[in-house]
Amino acid sequence: MDTIGSKLKALIEKKGITPYELSENTGVSQSTLSRIINKNSKPNIKNRKILAEYFNVSNNYFLLENEEDTLSDEEDYLENKNGNKFQDLGNGKFIMTVPLVPAKAYATYISECCEGDFIDGFNEVNFYVDQYARGNYVAFEIKGDSMDNGGLYDNPEGCITLCRELNRQHWKDGFRDSQYGWIIVHKDTIICKDIISQNLENGIITCHSRNTSPEFQDFTIELNDVKQIFKIVKRTF
Repeated sequence: MDTIGSKLKALIEKKGITPYELSENTGVSQSTLSRIINKNSKPNIKNRKILAEYFNVSNNYFLLENEEDTLSDEEDYLENKNGNKFQDLGNGKFIMTVPLVPAKAYATYISECCEGDFIDGFNEVNFYVDQYARGNYVAFEIKGDSMDNGGLYDNPEGCITLCRELNRQHWKDGFRDSQYGWIIVHKDTIICKDIISQNLENGIITCHSRNTSPEFQDFTIELNDVKQIFKIVKRTF
């Protein structure tokens, strides 16, 4: 029996397009398409309708035969272009679902994900938020205690941070204070720090740890060696 992923892959090949082109043509995020193709993830109602209309197939084409009768019972959700999902709770709150990068997978994220168009292969984590949000959101597990000095807004080891990417074109505008700090995806590692000063003309930032232990000294980083920078907007413990 054909899988959902193989069905979509066959349609893409028949039409002679790439998943990137399909995403551009339909507005279905590349992360969603990747989950369907590689993990046989079932698209939600909205995306099923979009893909069915684009490929001129039945709305139930992306369901397995024994699932066709359950279409109307499925829970729907919103999804932004980066693949972050939002379930409306109906009380002014949303459940936001984002990929989670655990500390043990930092190297994998650096090598395989952060320069790509989507993040795939990671578990997901939920946060309660007040509104649907655009932008690229990723959750990172904090490694080490350099950003934990016992303060209310510090980040102890193991806490999960919800982070919004600051796109590279905005780096030239500088980095404002962040209540919870920043996640910096360096070419060699991923760190959580405060950015306390910046020489944007030379592309250098100074990173600061909140832990006052003498082993955690300030240091500089060249932005040319940085792949991504995220502002931490929320945490869970």
